[in-house]
Amino acid sequence: MRDPFHDGERAIQEQTGERDIALINGQMIADRIPAAAKVFLTQQRYCLLGGAAADGDLWALLVCGEPGFARTDEARQTLHLRIDDRLGVFARTPPLAMLREGDPLGLLFIELATRRRLRVNGRCSHPGADEWVIAIDQANPLCPKYIQRRQPVERVAASASDAAPADATIDSGQALTEALVEWITTADTFFVASAHSDGSADVSHRGGRPGFVRHQAGVLRIPDYPGNSMFNTLGNFAVNPRAGLSFIDFDGNRQLQMTGDVRLDLAAGAADPDTGGTGRWWEFRPRQWFVSPLNLPLAWTFVDASPFNP
Repeated sequence: MRDPFHDGERAIQEQTGERDIALINGQMIADRIPAAAKVFLTQQRYCLLGGAAADGDLWALLVCGEPGFARTDEARQTLHLRIDDRLGVFARTPPLAMLREGDPLGLLFIELATRRRLRVNGRCSHPGADEWVIAIDQANPLCPKYIQRRQPVERVAASASDAAPADATIDSGQALTEALVEWITTADTFFVASAHSDGSADVSHRGGRPGFVRHQAGVLRIPDYPGNSMFNTLGNFAVNPRAGLSFIDFDGNRQLQMTGDVRLDLAAGAADPDTGGTGRWWEFRPRQWFVSPLNLPLAWTFVDASPFNP
């Protein structure tokens, strides 16, 4: 059976006893976009990017666009992203601010309204002023677990100046403020960027009931629910204990990006109901954060919570 996993993923699969399931599910991983997902890509209005800055710190970033901003070629081995940075946010925040040719990128196309998602990992073969071209290394669909359904709608600008602001305010810091802790600990969704020690990047979704992310003394504690057994994120943590997190303010049209260090706790106890029975947690200690507006004026209407949430 073909093994598409790296050493860190294999180590976690073995440690958790889920190696056989991972190998079965791993057959979905290919070096191109699935044919059935080609149209799905062109319908999307946002995606997540994950990558490293020059110092190795990892960052996750939500990028919005008009339908068609993402497309693939006929061979489905190259991904084109048309970037609208009218607010100048991406030019001032990682990872796009310092993206170079050959840099690894992880992408997640997630349609919250339908709970469909597509994972794409590759390398930037042509960074441009308003378009990035990514050569695909891995692509595969993912299951709908733990996704809260939200329907995106375009915000109506109150005035012409609101429709096309010349610039956007970006806040930054190191220690989390009380307001940021409240944002994090009341969230039901976030996204996490991780990477192997060789640099190959990945970005993934995490969801649960509001408050599933805990905070104590500047450290976030996050449960690892039962998933597809491939352990793309935890496998990266096993060999490179860094992460980048993005929390979306779905009402306020802004996002919180954080970078920091990870500690795995895989033996907290299988009876722990807060982990859905896995007994697995990971901790994240942020070192730097940015809060910025989303690059396009979208808002989301909450539809319903995932039936899989513990």
